[in-house]
Amino acid sequence: MAIGGRPDKQRRMRGRRDASLDHRIDEIQHAHGLDRAQATQIALGRADLNDVLQRMAINAQVDGLIRRYDLSRALATQIALGQADLEAVLLKRRMSEHLAENRSRSILDAAAADQNPLVIGLHGKRVLEGKVVESRQYEIDFKPHGEDAETVHKLQLKYAMAAGLRKKARRVLRYDRDLSAEPREPIWKPQDRYTCSNRRLYGYMDKATAITVTLLEGEQFKGKVTWIGRFEFGFEVKTATELVIFRHALADVTEG
Repeated sequence: MAIGGRPDKQRRMRGRRDASLDHRIDEIQHAHGLDRAQATQIALGRADLNDVLQRMAINAQVDGLIRRYDLSRALATQIALGQADLEAVLLKRRMSEHLAENRSRSILDAAAADQNPLVIGLHGKRVLEGKVVESRQYEIDFKPHGEDAETVHKLQLKYAMAAGLRKKARRVLRYDRDLSAEPREPIWKPQDRYTCSNRRLYGYMDKATAITVTLLEGEQFKGKVTWIGRFEFGFEVKTATELVIFRHALADVTEG
């Protein structure tokens, strides 16, 4: 009977062990919100509870980032793991969208199309008011009020604005003493011009940072960037007046 009883005893012991394991699995599963497979691996010592919980937290964060910001899973995972910065990613996306939308934006093309009067600041400290008859790749035909049209190379342009804003802009115009005394000529080679990158300009715009732009003949305007194109950018001065600055005419850009 002793020999015959061993299998029964072993089965009872195995049953108790199985019941104990099932109980442990249930406890782990319900205490931590795990699925059965995860709880089983932990109960059997094949997985660490903290590791499983950490992976779950990361996965939940990844799913939340995907839903909220429409990110790829790979990028959301990098952010959740601390391998990428969310703010930097979102800033880069906003900048890319803005530049794609405004890359070809031009006050000259718009003025040629709608024939609204425009004020343009030219080298030689000339300021003309009139209409853009035609805007081409490198030149415009500009007709000042009461005068014949003249062809102007775009490198001669420093700034432009709607005609009705001229008096407001004049009130906030300042001059750099050194450049005003020794004005610079248009710079023909792009590599020789003052460089203010899209990233830098967009950073100013995104944070609404007040900056001072100085042009090649010393004109200075203080205000905020409103949009960025390939060759021009919008600039609002404190009188709520928007100018357009031609990037090739920049001599300096500083904060404040």
